[in-house]
Amino acid sequence: METFRLTGKHLSLLLALQEGPLETTQDLSQRVNYSRSTVAKYLKWLDGKLEESPKKFFRVVPEFDEAALGLFTLDVFLKTDNHESIMNLEQLCDAHPYTKYRARSYGGIPGLFAQFRIPIGTQNQLTTLLETKIKKKYLDSFWILPASHTQPIFSIARLEHWDNNSFTWDFDWSSWIESDIEIPAVKKPKQSTPMLDLLSKKDMHILSDMVHGARRKQKEIIDKLSKRGIEFTSQEFSRRLRILQEHFIQGYHVFIDPEAFDLYSNIILTANVEERFSLELQAKMLSNPIPFRSTLKIEDDFLFWYLRLPPSHMSRVLDYVHRNSSNLMVSLIDYENTEVYGIWPETYDEDSKSWRTSSEFMIDFND
Repeated sequence: METFRLTGKHLSLLLALQEGPLETTQDLSQRVNYSRSTVAKYLKWLDGKLEESPKKFFRVVPEFDEAALGLFTLDVFLKTDNHESIMNLEQLCDAHPYTKYRARSYGGIPGLFAQFRIPIGTQNQLTTLLETKIKKKYLDSFWILPASHTQPIFSIARLEHWDNNSFTWDFDWSSWIESDIEIPAVKKPKQSTPMLDLLSKKDMHILSDMVHGARRKQKEIIDKLSKRGIEFTSQEFSRRLRILQEHFIQGYHVFIDPEAFDLYSNIILTANVEERFSLELQAKMLSNPIPFRSTLKIEDDFLFWYLRLPPSHMSRVLDYVHRNSSNLMVSLIDYENTEVYGIWPETYDEDSKSWRTSSEFMIDFND
């Protein structure tokens, strides 16, 4: 595989994008202190839109308000040591109508880590599907993580901690760990209620296509949908997009090609923790999050923490969690063998304003 070494300026711009995924070139230029024309040129190059661009290095995708869509995400480890079984499970994820994400996992739990964005009330169908795959020797076992129903706490890579001259991160883990912080009373986040009656099948095509890049101009998305037979006028598209952004999109994430930052490792930590540490960690991540991309979920005494950080910083976070937990497992995630999935429009039944949930659709789809 050919590797394309990016400059410090390229990497700084990618970090700025993570802080402002939909910001204008003017806003981004102020973040990185480059001229607007330089930012515009670098963005096109990184987006694979120039003739000399070697590839596409980033993708901005929407973070859906799943509760408003009547969906929720299940985090699942699919355990197997067999390489052929891993490839079969990847094909299963590719074919499943409600897959959200998959990645190969090594170490603590070998096999696949997968996320399924499924209709509320259909966990039993997914469990039945995975049990049939155990019987067919596709996998040894599966583990639906206890924190699947918990509202995650996200952190992003922050430009202020990045030195684009030395290609290093400046972050004092000791100060962060030892800092005193007021632990607020735990509040359950208010969840949206399902609003599927507002949606059409054409809306699902918009949501699905936005996973391929939400920074694109509206005309580019309209033209792409038109090639699939989904027609919008510019006024209709703008109106529908406003409704989607108001009710069904709660933010945006930036997925960066693994070749851009070969300084990163991706790990998943699972452990049991006491309430004191649980509340302390959540308070720290909400008030002063670490400057690395991560997803933290804690439910009762169970901790799930997906981290993407430089290897030189890994020992500190591992020591911190290990000292404050039991049953710690560390799984290395293969960032190159990952896939992110959008919403498949055919999962939505426009007539009934509901998701398709039959056994034929969710269990027997690949027989």
